[in-house]
Amino acid sequence: MVKFLMNIFIGAVFVLVFLFLLARWQERVGLFFPSRELYTNPASEGLPFEDVYFKSAGSDLHGWYIPASGRQVVLWMHGNAGNIADRLDQAVKMKRALGVSSFMFDYRGYGQSTGRPSEEGLYQDAQAALEWLTEVRGVHPREVILYGHSLGTAVTVDLAVKRGKDSGGMVLESPFTSAADMARKIYFGLPVGLIMSVKLDNIGRIRGVKMPILVIHGVSDTVIPFAMGKQVFDAAPEPKTFLPVAGGDHSDCYVVGGEAYWGAWRGLLEQVATAQSPKTKDQR
Repeated sequence: MVKFLMNIFIGAVFVLVFLFLLARWQERVGLFFPSRELYTNPASEGLPFEDVYFKSAGSDLHGWYIPASGRQVVLWMHGNAGNIADRLDQAVKMKRALGVSSFMFDYRGYGQSTGRPSEEGLYQDAQAALEWLTEVRGVHPREVILYGHSLGTAVTVDLAVKRGKDSGGMVLESPFTSAADMARKIYFGLPVGLIMSVKLDNIGRIRGVKMPILVIHGVSDTVIPFAMGKQVFDAAPEPKTFLPVAGGDHSDCYVVGGEAYWGAWRGLLEQVATAQSPKTKDQR
């Protein structure tokens, strides 16, 4: 009996050590997939732009500011792979469809930005980007729309409950509930999230957001389950809007969604603009 219990104990210790090593490996090699090469830029699409260089907690960051005729500016927080060049097509279409300016930047370790990515580092980078936009460029916080895709949704939510709490609105596209839930999905239900240091906790933090929210998710997303996006939306406070994109995968909702996609964006922008207007009460 004692030997049997000892074998169970040794087996349990082995499993815990395995889970711990698996979690740490996942955090180191399975979370960030940066690319250094900027294979295109806005000028190649005929757009005027400004190369922006700014600092963030020991890293030198790079981004593109793409001006437009409208007053509102979208601050982009991209996903875990590639760099801002991979999002340029969407930014071009956004400018043409919405008339808004864009500030796209690369996290540390991505594109021309120095350093090594980490959860806390990405949060710091987003705060530094917002500081450049409001303090250097002079954009009023209420005219800033925080936009995150995939991994960037967690960066966006963090920014929205901290330094970006006075921003005009927030758009989350293809959001996940938490890093722990994603790890459980990837590793066949194993509870590796219990010993992960990375949190990326959208579901637990979105309740603290105090601005209009738009959540977009492709119904056919093959990376982050559609159900997760709906969970994040359900946990979000009002005012909020949910756009399910039929046939949309992880990164193509702006193409597959067509006018419905841009219409949802316009609805948020109009909501933000109305909230800013001093005449709002008189107009009702």
